[in-house]
Amino acid sequence: MMPTEIQNLVDLVRAGTGGDATFKALLILLQNSSESSHIDRALAQIDPNGIAEDDLRRDAAELLARADAADLASLWNATLQTSTERNPLDPNSNIVSLHPGSAPAAETTHYGQIVTFDDVGGLDKVIRQIHRKIIRPFENPGMVAKFKRKAGGGVLLYGPPGCGKTMIARAVANQVNAQFTEVRAAEILDRYIGVAEGRIADMFTFARANRPHVLFFDEVEALAQRRQFDSDYKVNTVVSVLLTEMDSDRNEGILMLGATNLPWSLDSAFRRPGRFDRTLFVPPPDKIARAFIIRRLLDGRPVSDMLDLDALVQRTTGFSGADLESLVETAVDYALDSSLSPENLTLITNEHFEDAFDEVKSSTREWLSEARNFGEYANQSGMYDDLRDFLKKHAR
Repeated sequence: MMPTEIQNLVDLVRAGTGGDATFKALLILLQNSSESSHIDRALAQIDPNGIAEDDLRRDAAELLARADAADLASLWNATLQTSTERNPLDPNSNIVSLHPGSAPAAETTHYGQIVTFDDVGGLDKVIRQIHRKIIRPFENPGMVAKFKRKAGGGVLLYGPPGCGKTMIARAVANQVNAQFTEVRAAEILDRYIGVAEGRIADMFTFARANRPHVLFFDEVEALAQRRQFDSDYKVNTVVSVLLTEMDSDRNEGILMLGATNLPWSLDSAFRRPGRFDRTLFVPPPDKIARAFIIRRLLDGRPVSDMLDLDALVQRTTGFSGADLESLVETAVDYALDSSLSPENLTLITNEHFEDAFDEVKSSTREWLSEARNFGEYANQSGMYDDLRDFLKKHAR
């Protein structure tokens, strides 16, 4: 019997919904189907002349040939134009190419020396875990291979919003001298069937052609939500395509980092080996980290010698890095309001921070309150051990 998600895409292709992007998504699922019979049964229902891109028709013909459906492969090959060339970015790719001149729906940057772990305030325990679980294996693929493991794979960073998950991901990319692609759900998802699936495929194709590569999925829960929470097969198909790409044996040298504030909303399939099977809890900054962040935010600004930094650190327990930035900027605003001219600057004082505390509160307490239930009652797998330990240490 044909899997429902495959048949749904076949029906959409036949109806002309989503254009070639829908067909591209179908090819991804067929490539990784455990039953070769699904390939010829699916493609036999589709008119090759209804697919605009020669590359996609060629991919379909190659799939059919590998599935021993020679007659049907010949039918698809007969529709090809002889002038079309394969994508030079990824000559080894058999399915779904990122065409020359196009770019993945994500921000791709080589950060060089811009973001390092020196820029990550505190979080020494997290950084040590990152070096042990991510960086050392990635930098020593030969050693990893002796243990029959591959360099790369997936790591999930979770914790309250604004605590440095994105900065950590960029620092990792810089540490291993890798190209960095930040994947945002808003730039992937689309109302038209098949478009999101095609963008995911293009993104992985691009990463494979530019190794070493860090793919960073920010707010990954938007792409990897539990399928049973949404009966819409559009969502289910996006999840299936993303899982398929993550499972590919062509991902050597690609590190997949996911960041989420809602780890409990992810589809459990993303926690299996080779996907986001390693997790790191990124907590709110501790005393040392808060002092580091506040000093850095105040650096180069007109600050009173009487400013009590220790008191600020004590009062900001539970503040995220983003909260601390908001607090400092609010205090700066009050100092600016009091300044008469560039020659008569009002120094930033404790009083300005007192006013700022009236406006800025910790944003992590609500998250930690919700997370407590998962740390205490839904931790059978041990995924939330670090979270549980943090909550015990900071219990009030």
